[in-house]
Amino acid sequence: MEATEEQALLTDDGGAVARTRTTTESSEATSLQLSSPQLLSPERPVVAKTSLYSSHLMSTWGQRIWEFAIGLIMLEMYPSSLALVSAFGLADGLAKVFSGSLVGSYIDRTGRLKAACSMYVMQNTAVALSALCALISLHSAEGSAWFWAGAICTICIGSISSVGAQGSSLSLEKEWTVVLSKGDSAVLAKLNSGMRAIDLTCLLLAPIAAGFLMTYTSITTAIVAMAAWNLAAWAPECYMLVCAQRASLLLRTPKQPNVKAEPTHASSLLLRLREGGWGIYFRQRLWPAGLALALLYLTVLSLGLLMTAYLKWQGMTEAELSLYRGAGAVSGLLSTVVFPTIHKRTGPKVTGVLGIWWQTISLMIAVVPVWLTQLGARLPASTTSHVLLGGLVSSRFGLWLFDLSVSQMLQEWVPAEDIGVVNGVQSSLQNFFQSVSFAAGIVFWSPQDFPVLMYASAGVVIAAAVIYSSFVCCFK
Repeated sequence: MEATEEQALLTDDGGAVARTRTTTESSEATSLQLSSPQLLSPERPVVAKTSLYSSHLMSTWGQRIWEFAIGLIMLEMYPSSLALVSAFGLADGLAKVFSGSLVGSYIDRTGRLKAACSMYVMQNTAVALSALCALISLHSAEGSAWFWAGAICTICIGSISSVGAQGSSLSLEKEWTVVLSKGDSAVLAKLNSGMRAIDLTCLLLAPIAAGFLMTYTSITTAIVAMAAWNLAAWAPECYMLVCAQRASLLLRTPKQPNVKAEPTHASSLLLRLREGGWGIYFRQRLWPAGLALALLYLTVLSLGLLMTAYLKWQGMTEAELSLYRGAGAVSGLLSTVVFPTIHKRTGPKVTGVLGIWWQTISLMIAVVPVWLTQLGARLPASTTSHVLLGGLVSSRFGLWLFDLSVSQMLQEWVPAEDIGVVNGVQSSLQNFFQSVSFAAGIVFWSPQDFPVLMYASAGVVIAAAVIYSSFVCCFK
């Protein structure tokens, strides 16, 4: 920066004395920072990272254990059909579709700590209230007014908890990590892998805990325990974020205000779409990669709610289902271990190609025995189930490798002032396609029709792989 030198000549009885004062823009900024006691704390990056990880761990554990349990709770309420499970999945997805851009905009214009803690309040409180409604429904006569009131409230309030979880994830995984990385791509890759490893570890252990709790105690005990955890965890989650801010000057530094001009003509819907979150999203060169990632949510070929309910209908216990889901989480966890190394050698684009085609091939292998059985081949039921589940478990490695690649591209190549809204729209797009899959589950509500959804899902995954590969070939 250019310095401005001012020289003042002061005349005294003994003669002239020259006094020089030099001021610079950078020194003024430094003096302003040093005048703030909040910014005088020493930089402790290890403490900041550990505190961030701890907060994310507690929040993710509460959400993951409830995500696994609520599908089984819905099936317990209405055991003869997948309709109630699909209705919850549809409502949950639509809530996140319509809130994604708004939540992202809120995170962009709100202080980091306030935004994250607000999302924690929404998430944890809604889980506890949803659990209470589930208890009311389970202890009411099936078909009674109290039964349906409890079921509807469980679905609606449970969807609100997912919006809170979506917001806390956007804030911590897409913003806090970027700030802590200081613009270093290798550091960001390690932070992303650490956050994803926490998510997948919870995906591994939380369903096991929920499954064994529901199998060997009672469903009421399990629901009460999950509600109690979420109520008790909110204060420690926020305190850990406070510790992270105290340990990092960058996290304490206020964000630049993100003020965008509103369209002058309120009636111009097209103008509002162009200037709003969706317009910002589709102006990014990366949107085809984001679309490919979102399409992977238009599938039942995962260890999610519909597949879990279908396998339970086939006779698997909650404990068995939780173990298979845990195996899928281990597969995904391996991707977080190898991602920094592969990313360093090939870059995020090529890493994404490897991930999405690994997933595609694994799922093709998984559906072959199901398809042969539908054609009349006499395969042992155990063989079909093992190959299906083996393919699903293997596909998690490719899915999360691809997810990490696209997520890092969105973090690094999207302008800082738009990162919240772009990732919010990305989340909305993913949840839109997931909602479509649950809507298909309502249409094909009979478990006997579930293979139709498997074949359609396989076709969508192939389309996503082709879209992303074309994007990589054309991107310069």
